[in-house]
Amino acid sequence: MVGLLAAVFAASANATITATLDREAIDELSTVQLTLRAEGASQSEEIDVSLLENAFEVIGTNTTTQFRSVNGQVSQWVEYQINLRPKQSGWLDIPPLSLGGQQSPPLRLQVIPLDAGVRDAIEAMIFFEANAAPNPVRVQAQTILTRSLFYANGVQVYSDLPAAPEIPGALVISLGENRTATAIRQGRPYGVLEQRYAIFPEQKGRLRIPEISVMSSVRLPGPAGGRRSGIRVSTPEIQIEVLPIPPDYPADQPWLPAEAVSIAETWQPADPRFHVGEPVQRTIRVNVVGNTGSSVPPLNLNLPERFFKQYPEPVRLDDGNSNLGAQGSRQETHSIIPINPGETTLPPLRLTWWDSVNERVQEAVLPGRTLRITGEAPASATSADEASVQEARSREPANAANAEPAALPDANAPPPTYPTWLLALTAAGFLGWLTTWLLTRRRKPAAAPEQPDAAATAWKVLNQACKSDQLAAMRNAWLDHLSAHWQLSDANTLARIRRTPMARKLLERLNRALYASDPSGTISGEELLRATHALMKEESEGEDATAPLPALHG
Repeated sequence: MVGLLAAVFAASANATITATLDREAIDELSTVQLTLRAEGASQSEEIDVSLLENAFEVIGTNTTTQFRSVNGQVSQWVEYQINLRPKQSGWLDIPPLSLGGQQSPPLRLQVIPLDAGVRDAIEAMIFFEANAAPNPVRVQAQTILTRSLFYANGVQVYSDLPAAPEIPGALVISLGENRTATAIRQGRPYGVLEQRYAIFPEQKGRLRIPEISVMSSVRLPGPAGGRRSGIRVSTPEIQIEVLPIPPDYPADQPWLPAEAVSIAETWQPADPRFHVGEPVQRTIRVNVVGNTGSSVPPLNLNLPERFFKQYPEPVRLDDGNSNLGAQGSRQETHSIIPINPGETTLPPLRLTWWDSVNERVQEAVLPGRTLRITGEAPASATSADEASVQEARSREPANAANAEPAALPDANAPPPTYPTWLLALTAAGFLGWLTTWLLTRRRKPAAAPEQPDAAATAWKVLNQACKSDQLAAMRNAWLDHLSAHWQLSDANTLARIRRTPMARKLLERLNRALYASDPSGTISGEELLRATHALMKEESEGEDATAPLPALHG
């Protein structure tokens, strides 16, 4: 037995690698099997096939281990069978692959191009159409990606269409479920699978939408009815040009690109009469087409303080995406209490936005209105809120006013006495609890060492970037810090920034300084750090969190 183990070890140490192909030439639609054999190896190991992916699609890998002993002669080997589909025609090189410190010999494969007629027949049976519109598009504006797969009768599609594309530096929103339809091309009927996505680039420059592919099976013409072959159909890569904020957009207004924006208000009651001390409710809703509800900035609903007190309710953001594009709304509701009689004016509400269809600055306006408040001015400094308290007190039960006041304890009365047995029972219970607590404390395992905090690390990186005052590095480090702090993906971080007014303003300032044609409002590293610290403090106070904030300069 010892001799057998020694032979196995020696064979493993002297393993040699051979490589063979099951065919020396194939056509573009065929597959070939590459077999690597490690003579003398006793166990399989991971094999890196990334070098093959330039010229081939790696369909799958199968591994087998063989061991044989005949008359004391031990032989063993491991085989790796790799199925490959060529990505192009011509002579393709199969580079050496590493196994156990050894390399396989290089090979060459001839890939014969398809006959032009066969290629045309395949391209007529199944193909993709893909486009993004509009292109070019403004930063943070909507462009819609449409991917349509056309397939003729007899074609079998046996892989699902890919999910939403992952595009760094862009927010991607699915516009409904995949749609099925029929269409006519060149007089021939096709089934169609369609996907649509709204894409919002977050920075100017060139945005790349990667290609996608699906596997299908088609019947090729030939003798005896032809043959069925699997093929991969791909979309082309799409490049989108992302334009900066235009120079004629007002520098003091939040950037809001959209196809349409409207403002409406409602009152409760519907036709309010304004009377001192009587509350009414005002709701203002901004609808946006071609963007999300989180893209709408906070509204300025300040009322004349002499005549009104107002109490805001939580902001409501809604998105109702359709097949035509993203749609959203922002709704702000205030309870309003008139506090003085007289005549006053509600100022008009104006919201600046960029018309992405006609490429011009627009303004949505909610007209102002004149109000007459009836009633009497408060006789004293008592506010409307205090009046409401007085009203609530007046609704107490009638007999409450006549109730006898609760008797106060006599300060000179002797202290109460307790039975001896009750005092003894209490003392015994306390001693038992104390003993249990001490034993539990002794048995408590030591706390595990703290793991590195990703948010703290990201904060340190942000500090270093802000010291350099390089805007691009500051912006990237700031986004990475928020992603780690919120524990969100890049796309969800961008979506949350849009919903958070302070974070949204910071991103707008960074984008304007970096990407606007006429940069204004440059932000320094010190200012970005302080604003980010204030953002985190505001969040921790809102959530009543007890975790300490990071030091401003880490």
